[in-house]
Amino acid sequence: MFLIAVLSNLLIGYGAHGKKPILSLILPLAVALSFFLIADIDSPRGGIIRVHPQNLYVLAESFKAQ
Repeated sequence: MFLIAVLSNLLIGYGAHGKKPILSLILPLAVALSFFLIADIDSPRGGIIRVHPQNLYVLAESFKAQ
């Protein structure tokens, strides 16, 4: 998130010098992408990013062994 903020400020500063419309689209797209990825990680059952809780599987197996 820090890197996105720094690069966004650089793009705004660079875009203020010349009138390039593509640079004004990069910041909203980067912010929307970061919010999308945060929301996607927050929903564990669906979405693009799927993480298997390997540590919970190991913990459940250790309880069965006792």
